[in-house]
Amino acid sequence: MLDCTVDYDPLEDLTNILFSKESLNNIDQLISATRSYKQQLQEDILEEETSLNAPSGDSTEMEVSLRKVFQDFKETQDISASTELTISNLTEGISYLDIAKKNLTHSLTLFQNLKILTDCYIQSNELLLQCSFRKMVGPYKIMCSLAENTFVSYKSLDEINYLLSAISRLKADTLAKIKQNYNALFSSGNVPDHDTTLSSELREGACELLDCDSSTKTQMIDWCLDKLLFEMNEIFRVDDEAGSLENLSRRYIYFKKILNNFNSKFADYFLKDWEMSVRLTTSFYRISHKDLQVLLKREFKDKNPSIDLFMAALQSTLDFEKYIDVRFSKKIKEPKLSSCFEPYLTLWVSHQNQMMDKKFLSYMSEPKFPSNEAESLVLPSSADLFRTYRSVLTQTLELIDNNANDGILTSLADFFSKWLQSYSQRVLLPLLLPDNIEVQDKHEAAKYTVLLINTADYCATTIDQLEEKLSEFSSDPEKLSASFSKTKNIYDDLLAKGTSFLLNRVIPLDLNFVWREFNNNDWSNTMIEDYSRYMVTLKSVLKVSASAPRASDKQRQDQPSTMAFILSQFNRDVYKWNFLDRVIDIVTGNFASHTIRLLQPIPPFLLAGGKRKFETKTVVNIGEQLLLDLELLKEIFHAFPENVNNDSDLRENTSYKRVKRHADGNIDQLLRFVKLLVAPLDSADDYYETYSKLTHSNPDSAVWSFILALKGIPWDIALWKKLWGAYNLETDDNDEASTPEGSRDIFVFKWDKALLGQFENNLSRIQDPTWSRFVRQDLKISPLVMKKIVSTPQMQQHKEEQKKQSLSVKDFVTNSRFFSRGT
Repeated sequence: MLDCTVDYDPLEDLTNILFSKESLNNIDQLISATRSYKQQLQEDILEEETSLNAPSGDSTEMEVSLRKVFQDFKETQDISASTELTISNLTEGISYLDIAKKNLTHSLTLFQNLKILTDCYIQSNELLLQCSFRKMVGPYKIMCSLAENTFVSYKSLDEINYLLSAISRLKADTLAKIKQNYNALFSSGNVPDHDTTLSSELREGACELLDCDSSTKTQMIDWCLDKLLFEMNEIFRVDDEAGSLENLSRRYIYFKKILNNFNSKFADYFLKDWEMSVRLTTSFYRISHKDLQVLLKREFKDKNPSIDLFMAALQSTLDFEKYIDVRFSKKIKEPKLSSCFEPYLTLWVSHQNQMMDKKFLSYMSEPKFPSNEAESLVLPSSADLFRTYRSVLTQTLELIDNNANDGILTSLADFFSKWLQSYSQRVLLPLLLPDNIEVQDKHEAAKYTVLLINTADYCATTIDQLEEKLSEFSSDPEKLSASFSKTKNIYDDLLAKGTSFLLNRVIPLDLNFVWREFNNNDWSNTMIEDYSRYMVTLKSVLKVSASAPRASDKQRQDQPSTMAFILSQFNRDVYKWNFLDRVIDIVTGNFASHTIRLLQPIPPFLLAGGKRKFETKTVVNIGEQLLLDLELLKEIFHAFPENVNNDSDLRENTSYKRVKRHADGNIDQLLRFVKLLVAPLDSADDYYETYSKLTHSNPDSAVWSFILALKGIPWDIALWKKLWGAYNLETDDNDEASTPEGSRDIFVFKWDKALLGQFENNLSRIQDPTWSRFVRQDLKISPLVMKKIVSTPQMQQHKEEQKKQSLSVKDFVTNSRFFSRGT
């Protein structure tokens, strides 16, 4: 395993030996073997050394050779050291000469620069006496550069320090001379247009000289700005009448005059890259900003500040800023003057109340409908209201310069909410006919109610957009949302009230006639030949195109049905779809309710000699006629989507699918109910199978009992128990008593729960002992159960249904963006 070569690598053997964890168990044997091998090697080495130390002829010759080699190496070292010393002696003088050369070159350069500096100083001094600024630019720049970059480190030398002091005095004299020229220029006022020499001397000479020193340049610019604005600052002092808030517009006019005068007379005397006009305006902004803060604080220190004065000052400031922004392409980086008004912008917002009062007077007096109803079925005043809001919002955002100002934004949100609530109460709510007033003209009532719904929807949608726009500039959007939440609820409530009015007070005016025909029909002698008369009337009531089921009814020939009129007035299809959804529920609920009332037994039950209203055979005939009528009702419901639009892609519309699915679901429940009425009772098992299939195994004994009673079977306890036996075998495990009242599956009776409650109450009052035990012990029907249902009056149920008709405004938000700035 071990290799005897010189480049032997023990890692290979160690890797092979310690290849796995199990090899560690033999580590002791490995160490023992290693020690033995080590001792053997040591013995071999000793033997080799002994043999090598033994005298021999070869070793003697080798030792002599080695000694000679060491002697030669020693001699070479001595010669090398001697040579190095000789070379050092020879090059020592050359190093001294090199250093001397560098010092000499540096001295010559320094003296040359000193000569140039002196010459430039003398030349600049002479040219300054002659006011030759243009000729002075070259030597002056060289002088400043040398003084600042080359000789500043030699100030310890008296001569150099004296020269630098003289140069500093020359700079000061130059600045004074330039000021003197500009002062003469500003003081004269009348500068001839053809005086190009002076403008060239100052622009290309004096300004170039000042560019050599940034501090001197800044000092000169500030001095010029002070000179240009001196007269204005003297006139418009904050302690004088001229500097008051009333004369703020005069201050702006005066500055415009200064600016125009500067551009026409003095702009050519400055370099363009100095942008003196921008600097002049910036200086005016800085001064006026301080003055405005003082003036506004003084003015609004009183409890009754002048709103008119505030608005006039604010408007003049906005106009001035707009003028400056256009003139300088928004190069002015100073804070805007209008920002001084921010702490007092609540006054600006409150001032808008006066405008809104005037607006509302016109809103309440103008016609309710637009001149061109085809354009939009909303109140024209609502569009004007939000146009006004957009204008106020835009101006306010300009005032705060698109910066977050939660105080102003909250005040603005409260302002918007206040007048939106007022608009709903003073303009929209009067469009809704009160509950205590009877509907005289259903078309007129529907027209104004749909106008209310359309306008409330438009307002609710635009409120969301308004809140979203304000939230973009607010650091606390939740606070803004709280300001609008009450307003949103008000408009949601208006939508619910309007929809409820149409469904519960307008549509029933036509449907009541239909159900009067239903009740007046001779059901005892039903001839199953064609659709019932009441269904033909219902079809005309629910049809869009104007048609008349009765030739004597001339009014129906002249105008469309109420249903068609309402759908034509909605401003958006989404309301048409939801309205159709609710009409489907109303019609199917009425159909079920009137069918149940027609067939329900007359209390008190089990009177001696009492007969049923209809025999079982008659009920079967009635049921078959109702099945035929339901086919027409299904046809009517399937025609509903065409009342919304006639698009070729209508069947792909999601709303169309939803309405059709809803209609089919309701019709299916009615069909299953009527099929139960005609189901034979010859076999209890067969009837149970039919009942279970049509009711989806409904476990409620009250539903089972009521349907049997509607079928007209006699009050024969044996027959009832026989039928109950087949039913109870399958439903015995169901614990109806533990079923919560709200989760009961009461089949079609969900559309009129009171009827089922009345039946249970009447059934539980049967005095016959056998029947009483059957009702209480087998059917488990008691007055207590009845109270749970009947204790909720039908009027309360009606109110709950109205609440369900509330439409979510957020689901109807359109893609239009009313509050997009700049549009």
